Amino acid sequence: MNEMTKEYFFCYTKSMSIYLKENGIDYLFKAISIKNKKIFTLYKKSPELQRALDSYEKQ
Repeated sequence: MNEMTKEYFFCYTKSMSIYLKENGIDYLFKAISIKNKKIFTLYKKSPELQRALDSYEKQ
């Protein structure tokens, strides 16, 4: 695991990104991956983000 993935969460799922926003989690930025040309949103990892991700997965 590199330093970026230790501190940041890359979200490539539009519905997940929308869910996070609806639950008060703001992304740092939105970009297009150089590797796969897919849009992603980048989040700073935090306990709040983890709780929202856990809740999303339970849907």
